[in-house]
Amino acid sequence: MIARLLQPLQPPLSPPAAGRDLALEGLRGSCAALVCYAHLFLPIRVLDPRWAPSPRFSWFNLGYPAVLVFFVLSGYVIGLVTMRPATVPGIRQYALHRVARLLPLNTLTVLICVLLVHPGWRTAAANLLFLQNDEPYPGLGLLPVLANNPNLWSLNYEVVFYLGFIALWFRPLRSGPIFGGLLLVIWAHATGLPVPRMIARFACGAIFWLAGLTVAWMTPPAGLSDRRSNWPAAALTAYALWTFAPLRTLLIHWNLAAWVWPSPTPMSPHRLDFLPACVWLLLAVTARAPHAQRWLGWSCLALAATGLAGRVLAANWQEVDSVAAAALLGALATRRWQCSLRPLQKLAPLGGVSFALYAIAAPLQLGQRAFLPGFSGSGLTFAVRLMAVIAGVGVSAWLLERRLCPPIGRWIRRLGDQGA
Repeated sequence: MIARLLQPLQPPLSPPAAGRDLALEGLRGSCAALVCYAHLFLPIRVLDPRWAPSPRFSWFNLGYPAVLVFFVLSGYVIGLVTMRPATVPGIRQYALHRVARLLPLNTLTVLICVLLVHPGWRTAAANLLFLQNDEPYPGLGLLPVLANNPNLWSLNYEVVFYLGFIALWFRPLRSGPIFGGLLLVIWAHATGLPVPRMIARFACGAIFWLAGLTVAWMTPPAGLSDRRSNWPAAALTAYALWTFAPLRTLLIHWNLAAWVWPSPTPMSPHRLDFLPACVWLLLAVTARAPHAQRWLGWSCLALAATGLAGRVLAANWQEVDSVAAAALLGALATRRWQCSLRPLQKLAPLGGVSFALYAIAAPLQLGQRAFLPGFSGSGLTFAVRLMAVIAGVGVSAWLLERRLCPPIGRWIRRLGDQGA
């Protein structure tokens, strides 16, 4: 492991042939579904104006951890599709391909949001240009995320990571100093040094993104035929680890609460404890680096157990902690179980429209509240609205990903192919 940290983070000398990984697409689709679930089942009157679901549905509110997994998957996928040394034509092609993926869908989504809530031109322009952020820019002030689409906060981070990748690709650096430098930036802000919180938040997210890139470039690929792994144990551990939040528990216990940054995003030092679970889950789904999977698995289980012990010692046990404890026991019991990846592979179609699901769900969910205002106030009305939203989001995501955006994306990509 130390030797790998001293190696340059660059494409492998003998890049393997890229193939479609259905299990990986299924994982991506699962993450998009978790984000949708998190918004649909908030214990407040979001979906139905006069009725809210039980708070127990929030036991499985995994929207933020799903976004962190998205960041890891994003870095991993960029590493898979970028397997050659950087050249000026290659960088141009890469940039246009990223634009082709993000710009059409984001533009259509933002226009739909603007039609529904009529924000000011400043907010609309910021979201169209991927400048939205929950922290103010020096000299520009706050460029907020659209009120009816909070999910768009992560696209600003994605664009920053895509741009930063170009510099890293063009001039590779050793892995250890890269991650060490990012941790130093985070530590500097957390301890009161004059580092803007926006920069520290970007550093937190970049660690997740670069972890995925590191897996793609520095671990050998596995076959895509009949893979088996302990991915259920990794998923259960990830749930327990996120719920128990061991680093947050320790920071508060040590009176370092200033390091526990508030919402609205999980880009905070105390959420870096979730990174090992993200990497373990990625390795398990892709069947890469079996040795790293073993020590990562035990590390994640130990972290989750530390968080559980912290909750017990702090006498702050809640109902959701019982669910997380059951998940942790389930992970321990299935630690050696090599399960087929076919359940995830069957979710690959969901992964194919995951970006649109993520981008369009919130505005449609909030926008439907204006229809039939008298039809609300009970579990039945909530269920009807829920089914209508799921159907509307599903159809809209399919239209965006399969019909409206592909022609625009192909035209943009052809510009890059012609200049390569």
